Amino acid sequence: MVRSTWWADWPFSRNNVSLSILDVVDSGTLDCKLAGLLWLLMEHRASLLVAAGPIFAGKTTLLHTLLDFLPPGINQFPLRGFAETFDFTDSCNSDTTYLVSEEISNHQYDYLWGHQAQKAFRLLPQGYRLGTTIHARNVQEVAYVLHGYLNVPLSEIASLGVVVTLQAMQGQSYDDEPIRRIDTVSIISMDDKNLIAQTLAVRESFDGEFVYPSEKALQEALSRKFGVKYERVLSEVTLRETFLRQLFDNGTRSREEVNKAILNFNRSRSS
Repeated sequence: MVRSTWWADWPFSRNNVSLSILDVVDSGTLDCKLAGLLWLLMEHRASLLVAAGPIFAGKTTLLHTLLDFLPPGINQFPLRGFAETFDFTDSCNSDTTYLVSEEISNHQYDYLWGHQAQKAFRLLPQGYRLGTTIHARNVQEVAYVLHGYLNVPLSEIASLGVVVTLQAMQGQSYDDEPIRRIDTVSIISMDDKNLIAQTLAVRESFDGEFVYPSEKALQEALSRKFGVKYERVLSEVTLRETFLRQLFDNGTRSREEVNKAILNFNRSRSS
């Protein structure tokens, strides 16, 4: 498994929320098959946590491109970090509200931390969903920060949908952008006492192909966790993969164009 290394003087660019998921595919961070799988999860309102060790590894950029897969009618509600009062719960419908925080850390006033992070996770068992990022190299470190450091109960961590971990390496020259790669996609659940992380996709090397569980294991995992019909898991992933690959091969890249195509796809499926 690739390990993150932090070169503090890398020429990282700031988060680019104008990129589309196909821009991210074009960079090699993921491929169309994994994008199709993540699309299906987001379509089922999966809470999403994007994790990476280095700063500017692309966590927030990836978060926002995946939020574009949320179905129509879902209200993305930005949390205000330290200033958040959570009084929106008096008027918001938990089934159609997706909470968004740029990061779980104490680095900025508008990030989630301490009691505010605890309150946000407390809403997940009530039907709210959350998309955010965190500094952690793997899913074990995610659990440590949330439970061991922030005292979020294990049962509430298990309400997360999917954890995506990113790795980053320096480009060929000092002035090049870092090379970013998703290395694992995991879903979180819990037995009687412990958290369980089930891997849905993993790279065995930094630029290697993604390895997936058996078809049966993938069907069972998505059916159990997200309510995807067991017999349709594989066909639904393939359908979205094919759709994205066609857009990609046609040169579609802009976020506006990609989002319009996703909206038309959703409309065609619901008609």
